[in-house]
Amino acid sequence: MRANQTIAIGLGVLLAASAAVGDGKTGTVQGVVRFTGVVPPARPIPTGDGGTIDQHDLIVDAKSKGLRWVIAALEDAPAQPKLGAGDTPAVIDQTDMTFIPRVTVVQHGRPVRFDNSDSLNHGVTIVSRHQENEMNLFVTAKDPVTKAFVAEKAPLRIGCAIHPAMTAWLYVTPHPWADVTDKQGAFTIADVPPGKYTLLLKHPDTGLQERQPVEVRAGQSLEVAIEWKEPEPKRDPPKREKK
Repeated sequence: MRANQTIAIGLGVLLAASAAVGDGKTGTVQGVVRFTGVVPPARPIPTGDGGTIDQHDLIVDAKSKGLRWVIAALEDAPAQPKLGAGDTPAVIDQTDMTFIPRVTVVQHGRPVRFDNSDSLNHGVTIVSRHQENEMNLFVTAKDPVTKAFVAEKAPLRIGCAIHPAMTAWLYVTPHPWADVTDKQGAFTIADVPPGKYTLLLKHPDTGLQERQPVEVRAGQSLEVAIEWKEPEPKRDPPKREKK
């Protein structure tokens, strides 16, 4: 086992430590993303029907400073076969004029089911560089919509054509080695084949992101701690590439 290391990085600090884990054939990357800057107040956004939604772009745990809804993915991990229609779908619900969960990560081919638990109609709209990933459909409580997606480098923004204030994100990877931070800002990427990778950390709502090289060793866990202090300006959603 190597001694603990502290590595300075651009927006925070990466703390790497090796520890025994798993079956000895694969490794784990896990850690915490914290936001230690000033958290902006909620923004009241009109819903189009006379009401408003309090939009929090940064959801930070008051005690731990853990940042929720950060994508953590081994960006250059080897592609794996697509999942299929028989796999358990990921579920993105629409309830109280909000997409839940805010950020979802799926392996390409895995079905995603869009539900509607509200008493009013909603839509699901996605603009993508890939035509296969685009959507513009109505979703009622009785008629959920299920769709599989192809891998894409950038998170897909999910919107509602009826209620423009509603936003969520879908990140489609060509492999299973990705996760989303929880309420405490924690993530775990398990069962990773040994090797050198690029760890992508991205918060879609603010544009905060960084990439760091990591080395996964068999039977060991790599611990990562990231600290961000300032949000980045929002970026426009991508336009579909012309063929």
